[in-house]
Amino acid sequence: MKSGLFVFLWLLAMGGAWAATEENSALTSSKFAREVARFASLSAPAPGGVLLVGSSIFKRWTNAVHDLAPLPVTNRAFGGSQTTHQLMFFDQVVPPCQPGLIVWYCGSNDIKEGKTPEAVLQRLEEWLGKVAQKNSSTRVLLVSVIRAPQKRRDGQLEAVDAVNHGYEELSQKRPRLSYVDVNPALQSPTGEARAELYVEDGLHLNVEGYRQVTTVLKPAIQKSWEKKEPNP
Repeated sequence: MKSGLFVFLWLLAMGGAWAATEENSALTSSKFAREVARFASLSAPAPGGVLLVGSSIFKRWTNAVHDLAPLPVTNRAFGGSQTTHQLMFFDQVVPPCQPGLIVWYCGSNDIKEGKTPEAVLQRLEEWLGKVAQKNSSTRVLLVSVIRAPQKRRDGQLEAVDAVNHGYEELSQKRPRLSYVDVNPALQSPTGEARAELYVEDGLHLNVEGYRQVTTVLKPAIQKSWEKKEPNP
């Protein structure tokens, strides 16, 4: 009798936990849905341009269009997003821009929330499959997850390095896929984070941090851009 009561109470508790998880997921999705919906009100870029997608590192790069000029850049990143959300809102973010080159920065929030590198890479591959399905000639440039002070403080560097290694390996196996590691521009020669390049939270970049990233990222985008195939 007691064991039956225990099982009933356990199932009741688990049901509550599952409901709470579903509710939190719905709230998160709703938050992103409102943000992504605003993209539809923006002017559509000319087909074949460069599209930035991902999370807050790109979203907060408010000078990206200026910093990456004369490349035809459109920024459609939304802050706090994980690889799950890039999949969830793919149709609202990517196809309307008809990009020739997509620059991806995502995975940092997955790691922060305890997702495994394997899960990040699996969802990236799903997302790449969607890109190829829409336009097989579209190139993608994967940008390394930043080894920020926050990641070091929270003991997440191993996961960051595993994701970055996975990005690099994937880029070596697939046509029209490239990888760039921006971390050397944000670290000392001995591999320590340059704290002066970050805002107070130790995760997001300040103006000088973005300037340093641009020195590495812009040439990589330019290289991938020159290899892209014309949109049909």
